[in-house]
Amino acid sequence: MNTSCALCGIPLTPMDTVLGENKLSDGGILCNKCLNKATAVNQDLVNGLINYSLTEIRDLVWSESIEEIEEVEEESIVETSVSRTTITFSHSVRFSIDNAKPRRSEEIKDQIFDLDAKLSASVNNEVDELVNILSTYEKLIAIADAKYVHNKMNGLLLATQHRVVFLNKGFFGNLYQNEFQYQDINSILHDPEESSNQLKMFINGSEADFIFKNKNNAQLFCDAIKDYANSSKNQLKPSATHPEPKSPIFKPEPPQKEDPSTVFDKLEKLGRLKESGILTDEEFAEQKKKLLDKL
Repeated sequence: MNTSCALCGIPLTPMDTVLGENKLSDGGILCNKCLNKATAVNQDLVNGLINYSLTEIRDLVWSESIEEIEEVEEESIVETSVSRTTITFSHSVRFSIDNAKPRRSEEIKDQIFDLDAKLSASVNNEVDELVNILSTYEKLIAIADAKYVHNKMNGLLLATQHRVVFLNKGFFGNLYQNEFQYQDINSILHDPEESSNQLKMFINGSEADFIFKNKNNAQLFCDAIKDYANSSKNQLKPSATHPEPKSPIFKPEPPQKEDPSTVFDKLEKLGRLKESGILTDEEFAEQKKKLLDKL
């Protein structure tokens, strides 16, 4: 059962799952915050989220972030043209993603080669999964064999310009993925004087420890990600020279009508959640209005 948002990794709340409308085609679930962020980019998601996979949602959201950075930091006509090209691609990616996988797989292998990563054969299955894990806009900046101390699993630890990810593929084909966004990483610790092969990341009050097979990889990994972790907290902060960009105005589409019996079943479920104290009066009223609008 999914207990965390597939996009940002925060724990899901009853508000995120009560109506069953935040589910993706590959089984992942979005929190309401990420759902709102995605629908702000593409209004088709309001009534068709179930037709999109997590990879496609990441492409949409991250392509929008790239566009905002370009608009704030660049003013030339050339870069404005690049930004528009990015938007066009982000909306067409759902139709071409399957055909692009072989080429994307080769790009990822080239990035691993450029990093001079000495990976063992034990992580070959995890490497093969990278084409499904990494977004079109992600580039590998570090990758190594490692053990995640929290679950005592050996697997593949990798970092891109957006996040750090630990992958482990089980004996029965199940893929276990732990994701750490840079904006959530408070500090990174590695002590080179002790020739340690351990890397610690402190994340919003918790700790993620990794032990590398190669001691040199711990230092290389730390050096590769620390600047991204530090800079992510200041990214797109408004200033006098770069004011905060205005949010685009979207005209909301009328909600899709549902069968009355389905709506009444959901209303009954909401009532039980309110009576049990899981939903507040305000949350109950908000969700009730959404349902009644669909009659």
